[in-house]
Amino acid sequence: MTGRRRPDGRYGVRDHVLVLPSVVCSTNAAETIARESGAVHITHQHGCLHVGDDLRHTEGALIGTATNPNVGAVVVVSLGCETIQGRRLARRIEDAGQRVAFVGIQAEGGTERAVAAGRDAVAEFRELLDAAPAEPLPDDAVVVGLDRPDDALRAALEARGWQVVDAPEGLSAAESHVALAGAGAQVIVSLRGAGEAPLGFAVCPVVAVGRDPAMYAALHDDFDLGEAGVDEVVARVEATLAGEPTASERRGARDFVLHRLAVTM
Repeated sequence: MTGRRRPDGRYGVRDHVLVLPSVVCSTNAAETIARESGAVHITHQHGCLHVGDDLRHTEGALIGTATNPNVGAVVVVSLGCETIQGRRLARRIEDAGQRVAFVGIQAEGGTERAVAAGRDAVAEFRELLDAAPAEPLPDDAVVVGLDRPDDALRAALEARGWQVVDAPEGLSAAESHVALAGAGAQVIVSLRGAGEAPLGFAVCPVVAVGRDPAMYAALHDDFDLGEAGVDEVVARVEATLAGEPTASERRGARDFVLHRLAVTM
């Protein structure tokens, strides 16, 4: 297995340029930039009318996603009048050691010019990232996230020399994926229970395991595994680390669901 070594010493098992909207108002522009340049993006409903702890929490979640080791560079797209200011967000991402460019819709004079500037920034980052060779991926550099506790699976993953991080309690699976990405997980194992459909995530491949036979039968193409044993899940994680796309990656599912501390009116 190989990975992309980042400046902070971590390894990415994907090499994304992430187009990150700082506010809901810039998500359409971010999506257009990503679609036209081959980057990835997230869509979210946040960034405006946040205060206090909720503002810090949301900003921290965006920074955590942007600095996940699977992300080689970030283009922050801002409107210009949001609560979570795009320039500040870009600076904080850069301070965390990430390559970052800033595009402001109002600063550029409108959406069309901002999209063009964003495409240029992605192209420059893509050329830079493609010039860096992949390196052997050390076992102790692998971080696997679990969105639901499973002691047997944890033990099997750790037996490979990999690190395992658990999702915080009290979050939905989709919300927990944001937290796991911020904790540095390169791959997320999503253990789906009764009536739960498979999920993807913005920057981390998600190995979706369907433990509900009826749901798996209805959506088997969207799951990676059905009622699989521990060894089978570990093997699928290893294949994902080696570059095999997950079902969510193949279908382009890049869910981003952020746990909020306050209600926005």
